[in-house]
Amino acid sequence: MDIYKADRLESLKDFAESTSQLGVVERNPPFDAEIFFKNLMTRPFEVVGKIRKEHAILDIKDLMKNIIYDNLKADALYENWITDMAEVCKIFCDLEKIDAVSFWLGTKRGCRRYHIDNVPKRLLVTYAGKGTEWIPNDAADRIAFESGEPNDKIIKDRSALRHIGQWDVAVFRGMPHGILHRTPDDALNGQSILMRLDHPSFLKNIKNEEVGVNN
Repeated sequence: MDIYKADRLESLKDFAESTSQLGVVERNPPFDAEIFFKNLMTRPFEVVGKIRKEHAILDIKDLMKNIIYDNLKADALYENWITDMAEVCKIFCDLEKIDAVSFWLGTKRGCRRYHIDNVPKRLLVTYAGKGTEWIPNDAADRIAFESGEPNDKIIKDRSALRHIGQWDVAVFRGMPHGILHRTPDDALNGQSILMRLDHPSFLKNIKNEEVGVNN
């Protein structure tokens, strides 16, 4: 399977011109991120909204205003994190040639079964906890997947399973030619913080159908 590995965030927008199923920018978390997010995850939260490219920082702060405790807002990492999410939103806008994104950020992750997203492209960043689990094509039984079989039937080689790292930015192509992925068990059973970006038209799915987060 061909993976598009960008050397920096700005290069990820070129993923749109590739034929790869998965685009990834590997990044190192800030050294003090673990403590910040541990304090943030003392209670579950979920925020959903539209983030405009030209006002990304303001829009994200507005969504987060009732989520972040004042003591965490005073932490230097807070501004860095908001800026990072805003920059990733802008890159996804460039990649998809749109002026706004559907933004989801939260602690609840519940997609247990391997799947391919029913969207053209989806961007994911796991800021805390275990990142998205995915299967290389040659290690997956696509017929079992299409037949609705459980995960243990879909995996042909468990040793081939891979995970997106913390703070890594990953763009998954959706149906019909995407790569199989899921929420890892550690995130299903433990704490995590995931950001998910989609085309802004996806917002109506969340609001009308109360769709939870995938991956």
